[in-house]
Amino acid sequence: MNDWQQTIVSVYQVLHVMISIIKSLGKIRKIVPKEYTVTEIRDALQSSELHFGDKINVLGTFSEYLPFVDPKFILKGSEPFPRTSPRTVRIEAIDDIYCGALFPLDQKDAFAKETIPTFYGIDSKMLEYSTGHMLEMKCRITEVPIQYKKLINHSEFFTFEKEENLTIPFGLQILKVEPYGLVDSFKVNTWLLGNLNPAPRFEPKHKRKTCIQCANLFYYMGIDPLGWPPRFGCLSPTLDQSNASSKIKQSSKRFLSMEKKGLPYVAFPKPFELFEVFCPNIDIFDVQQIEHSNDLLIGSVKLNMNSLFQIVGVFPPDLKIPKGIECKVDFQYDQRKKLTAQNFDPKKIPIWTCPHYKPKLARK
Repeated sequence: MNDWQQTIVSVYQVLHVMISIIKSLGKIRKIVPKEYTVTEIRDALQSSELHFGDKINVLGTFSEYLPFVDPKFILKGSEPFPRTSPRTVRIEAIDDIYCGALFPLDQKDAFAKETIPTFYGIDSKMLEYSTGHMLEMKCRITEVPIQYKKLINHSEFFTFEKEENLTIPFGLQILKVEPYGLVDSFKVNTWLLGNLNPAPRFEPKHKRKTCIQCANLFYYMGIDPLGWPPRFGCLSPTLDQSNASSKIKQSSKRFLSMEKKGLPYVAFPKPFELFEVFCPNIDIFDVQQIEHSNDLLIGSVKLNMNSLFQIVGVFPPDLKIPKGIECKVDFQYDQRKKLTAQNFDPKKIPIWTCPHYKPKLARK
């Protein structure tokens, strides 16, 4: 073989080897799964890059406290008053399946809309991890299990639009999990809902329409610090255009700002059949914050709620207060560790009364 022929053969062999290497690298890239973030999965489903049943690797921050539980599940069809922050809730397993929430990596609270529900069994390694853990997981894209479909409020970040006017909520079935890190702070909202029986009721002495007779009326009061006395609020979604007085409009806006400022409060929608005690922005890694919020919640139903209605002059004279009011808790933020079974220290909670309060005397 001539030298020039040998040279051509050598070059050909080198090119062949290089092409083979490039092809093999392409195959390797296809074999190694891409790591997805919470915000990428829905778009990948919509573009057909991903499909139901696909196994994917996901990085994210895990929370046992869910921000997407439908209020109708908690309140049996009624939503009590405006909210600027979700009612985060940790629930028990349903039919041996737990539900968690996965947020983008480094998320430090359970309030973001960018979240996807995760599902795992009672024998899963996921039980070793808790809220605030950053995890690397192998998951299967799945429809929301039937036992959770009515419980979960749909969100654009975990709703697949199959066709016009037909959407399917999806989640991630966790197959494998490994630790990736831990955030240094993670905030949730602590709260409880309850009812009063028999409930105080308004019995107006005249037929003229007033705010007291309106279905949009509610009462609220800050409890730490104490925002004495209780105030009116209006549930009207178009508050600025409503017929409520300027005083009630201003008071309602003050109520909406309390969650943003992290101020605990008690509120009475449908006054006074229902009540909610709410403590926003509690860092679950801060033991003192958790203990104090629990004292506020437990102390509310075991001490403060009944005493509030025994103070003369706090509420309008049209409110008829029955004797022997029973305070009952219907739902609370942590279904796995019941507050009602715990004690509280009265010395550590503010009492719902003001020593300097003097009720306005009714005009004769």
